[in-house]
Amino acid sequence: MLFYDVVDRCHGLYENFINCVAFYIRGCEILVTELFKFVCDRWKVFALFNLLFFGCVLTVVVLAGFTFPPPLYNGWSPSVPEVFLGGGWPVMFLGIFLFNLCVSAFVVVTLPGIVLFPLSAVFLLYRAVLWGFLLNALPTWPFLAVLPTVVLEGEGYVFSAAVGTVVGASWIKPDWVFKDGELSRIDAFKRALKEGLRGYVFVAVLLLVAAVVETATIMFLSTLP
Repeated sequence: MLFYDVVDRCHGLYENFINCVAFYIRGCEILVTELFKFVCDRWKVFALFNLLFFGCVLTVVVLAGFTFPPPLYNGWSPSVPEVFLGGGWPVMFLGIFLFNLCVSAFVVVTLPGIVLFPLSAVFLLYRAVLWGFLLNALPTWPFLAVLPTVVLEGEGYVFSAAVGTVVGASWIKPDWVFKDGELSRIDAFKRALKEGLRGYVFVAVLLLVAAVVETATIMFLSTLP
């Protein structure tokens, strides 16, 4: 009897594991499908904002390099606010992720665009210029080390700017956003807001991965002489 009980319990655990894996795979499929649809529907906005943001970062780095040459590498001296958070890497990671998602993405980039849609692009470019100067100030080795974080976090801000622009334009000129019929400003805003909430799932995913990479990079660079 004991043997059969153990077999039944193992079988139940195995079924639960298979169900969890199937649920996870299904969730990933839905996430990728929604991402593909969201990007396809707004590909012009994404293409423009990617070009503006990363092009601006690169341009500022190059131009600032002629005026303010980056210093030679004299050892890593962490100056990022996150490294001063107590509690080790879990608190650092959580602080980076929540600050980037709630403040840097939503409050700084998305929210102004919802109020007046061109402001999302303005604040996105402001961040690109700021990043360009910050990256130029880094010596070559740390500059290369932070590039993955720049790409992931920057793409998250591009997504957040696209959401702010689409939602903000929907209540000003609905036919700019939706071409499949005449909608009132309220209906267009509700539809765009629903679309934007789905888009923010991907903002959160990108910034979550970026926070992992940034935390690992800071921890690694902090060990260098």
